[in-house]
Amino acid sequence: MPHDETFINDVRHSGAMNMKSTVNLTSDPVDRSLRLFAIPMAFSFLINMIYSLIDRYYVSRLGDAAIAAIGSTDQVAFFVFTLASGFGVGTGIIVSRRVGEGNHDEAGRTATQATVGMALIALMITILLYIAMPGIPGLMRMNTEVGTYALSYMSMLFIGVAANLLNFQTFSIVRSTGNPVFPMVVLIFTTIFNAVIAPFLIFGIGPFPEMGMAGAGLATASAQIFGCCVTMWAIATGKTGVRFNFTKFRLDFGLLGRIAEKGFPASLQMLSVGINRMFIFMIVGGFGTSVTAAYTLGLNVDMLVFMCVFAVGMSIEVATGQNLGAGKIERIFAYHRSGMRQLTILMALLAVGIWVGGSWFAGLYSKNPTTISEATSYFHTTVFGYIFFAIGVVSVRVISGAGASFTSMAITAGCLLGLQLPLAYVLSHATPLAQHGVWLAIVIGYAIFAVVGLVVLRGRRWLKAKA
Repeated sequence: MPHDETFINDVRHSGAMNMKSTVNLTSDPVDRSLRLFAIPMAFSFLINMIYSLIDRYYVSRLGDAAIAAIGSTDQVAFFVFTLASGFGVGTGIIVSRRVGEGNHDEAGRTATQATVGMALIALMITILLYIAMPGIPGLMRMNTEVGTYALSYMSMLFIGVAANLLNFQTFSIVRSTGNPVFPMVVLIFTTIFNAVIAPFLIFGIGPFPEMGMAGAGLATASAQIFGCCVTMWAIATGKTGVRFNFTKFRLDFGLLGRIAEKGFPASLQMLSVGINRMFIFMIVGGFGTSVTAAYTLGLNVDMLVFMCVFAVGMSIEVATGQNLGAGKIERIFAYHRSGMRQLTILMALLAVGIWVGGSWFAGLYSKNPTTISEATSYFHTTVFGYIFFAIGVVSVRVISGAGASFTSMAITAGCLLGLQLPLAYVLSHATPLAQHGVWLAIVIGYAIFAVVGLVVLRGRRWLKAKA
């Protein structure tokens, strides 16, 4: 099949690219360049998921309380990361525009200013986290054993918070130049690094002392610091397509303000997704443990599927910034059409596979017939929303890539918090549908998200945004 051969060739080509190679999003063929950019991004997301599972795997040997401690601590880390990572998104929007304009000196200056700015923000966040750390177990309502494990874990994990934020910042910068491979390579090495040293630090193998939960935190923090050092060295020496420029360096608060202005809505957008998911969990929780377990399993599958959607969406965001800077407006819409077309095919194939194999997947994790039945019902309903979700994501990513971050945030938060969430409550509580009303509301919410995104996109007012 020609399409399959093209896809395989694209995977091989993207894997063969060196750290400095870039995809030319302003002149290369649209369909192919989108795949070449998105494939390494999707692998990066997959590696991130593996990264987060490593500590859980080793720590599970310490007991259920240790697993619960990591799960609870992850919620704190996610909240902090979500609020701060928007600065990296804003940086990427502006850098991609400068690259598209051919102004690489200004792109380097923006990268330098933004990285220093993020370093200062990350330092303040680290200090605040250590000040707040003793009160976190009580705030999260952990029992004594879980709280003890969590404090031990956080005492070392928070050492790497600044490095983790700087990694996100620099990855965003490098991707904005058209290079998605370098972040993937760094993530692979940091994941291997973490996997290798974690058991030595947790269990005290060889000359290393047994540190337990503190060892798990230190392994993760060390891997993040290792990745940060590699990334900073690569950018400082010009090995990634952009170089830091500290000549006559002074903080440009005007530029930092524009970065924050573009990035803060992105943080709110990601936060709204998390809040929406949290409230749906609360609604679902009212229908019993089996339904909650089914939703958890379904959400895990959804996140695996949506990795491809997010990868294509972020690729289109970079392509939008570069082509807007280059004055190639019609290529922006060509990327949007290509993203919708390729994702529609992929989502349809995945939806069929999940429809057929959903109950088998649920059976791998639960032997409870009720849980399996509820998970199957979830899959048989929500797969119809996959294509809608993909269309909505690529549409709002075009808008945010142009610099209209508040518009993108308003669409996402409005459709999820303003429409999908209330609809989930009404259909599950005011109709005989019960929990099935939640599954239906998810699909309807995604459909509305797609329609609103397309309408705003075709209005073209977002093209006037400045970056």
